[in-house]
Amino acid sequence: MTRAAFCGSFDPVTVGHIDLIKRAAPLFEEVIVFVSVNSSKSEAWSAATRKRWIEEAVCGLNNVRVEIQNGLSVDACKQAGARVLLRGIRPEDSAYEANMAYVNSQIDPSIETLCLFASAGMEHISSSNVREMLRYHVSIEGLVPDCVLKDLQPDFYHGEISL
Repeated sequence: MTRAAFCGSFDPVTVGHIDLIKRAAPLFEEVIVFVSVNSSKSEAWSAATRKRWIEEAVCGLNNVRVEIQNGLSVDACKQAGARVLLRGIRPEDSAYEANMAYVNSQIDPSIETLCLFASAGMEHISSSNVREMLRYHVSIEGLVPDCVLKDLQPDFYHGEISL
């Protein structure tokens, strides 16, 4: 079985993340999306909330499942039996993603990193940009899946989001 893992903090998940998952799903028998804890970031939303958002956004994809990951991405891949680690790449991400691929290869050469480029029109979308827009009460419509917008937009209108 060809199984791939897509690891990220997804804080919050964006339409760019969902686009990548939807594009990867037909390429593999199974895609496991791992909601990971990034040791260099503090998460705005719990891992359980981020997992739920992704599950709602990909509910029609029968070969995609979502798990919460602790530890290194290559370890999550090994434990799940995934030999491919998917990474999304925007123009500004290439050096970072290349470095991560080299490091992951040093840790476990049996895990292959596969990068999918962001779809046209989505190169500017990032979780960091979404969080920044929320801080300044700017609408995030069109940047996040409807399930995320539904949860966060009422807070946006009432000024209750503090990131």
